Amino acid sequence: MDNIKISIVLPTYNGERFLADAINSVLCQTEKCWELIIVNDCSTDSTLAIAERYAKADSRIRVFSNAENKKLPASLNVGFREAKGQYLTWTSDDNLYKPHALATMLDYLEAHPETDMVSMNQDIIDEGGKILFDYDKTFKYQRSQAHLLHGCNVGAAFMYRRSVLETVGEYDENVFCAEDYDYWCRIALAGKIDYTEDNVYQYRKNSQSLTALKKSQIEEKTNLIKLKYANLFFDRFKYTQRDKALFWFNMPHYERPEQYKGYYALFKAYKCLMNVALSVLFWHSKWRRSLRRCWSLNYNYSFSQKRGRL
Repeated sequence: MDNIKISIVLPTYNGERFLADAINSVLCQTEKCWELIIVNDCSTDSTLAIAERYAKADSRIRVFSNAENKKLPASLNVGFREAKGQYLTWTSDDNLYKPHALATMLDYLEAHPETDMVSMNQDIIDEGGKILFDYDKTFKYQRSQAHLLHGCNVGAAFMYRRSVLETVGEYDENVFCAEDYDYWCRIALAGKIDYTEDNVYQYRKNSQSLTALKKSQIEEKTNLIKLKYANLFFDRFKYTQRDKALFWFNMPHYERPEQYKGYYALFKAYKCLMNVALSVLFWHSKWRRSLRRCWSLNYNYSFSQKRGRL
């Protein structure tokens, strides 16, 4: 255990439904020099029993249980305090690594010593494991370090060096529900994040996940984090006046600085023109005739079915 390359922290609370699959996805990795640190956050189901069963079967797996429910950021800190690896990452109890995930992220960081953290692509899957879409397709802005201020574009497939933990510190326990976004912003301001198109992970849309159950809280905390780091991002990444204005224009429920008033007017005019153009295109005579034809065919088909003709 002295030559561990990668430490993976897996915080879990009542994760019995998918936990075994998540652990098995780590066991199936082509890279074998890892440790898995499972932090059980006072689960009331069979989560602890599942985790301990795997720990008994593989010495690379260790299990820690919180004496009280500490929530996700505190559980991450518990896990990373125990981590021994040169490279660090964490995963959720309902998500899956593809077999080459750890090796691909490790190889990238070892080939790019100037990079502190790498973010890779992932599939979005449903609760049954069906692939819904690709993570890259969800972004209005680029998946890049400078555009991190516009939204959390790192995703769940990432790895960073131990030096990041030593420089940036622990996860902020006061921003539960957006602790990852806060941490990525801190890394972006202190070091270098690279993004690749390698698809190495599967993120599950789970109706019982924090993302699904605490949407409003996540949005609120995310906006507060954006406000907290906005000026630092503006300075580090040399945001133009237009870029700054666009950021503030897309921030909901906050007063916009007066110096960008002209840009706001342009953005509003652009949105109005786009809406008008789309409306004209949609209601153009050719489109209207096509829609009428489709409606007529569907109506006649349904009517004939009712009359027993089909």
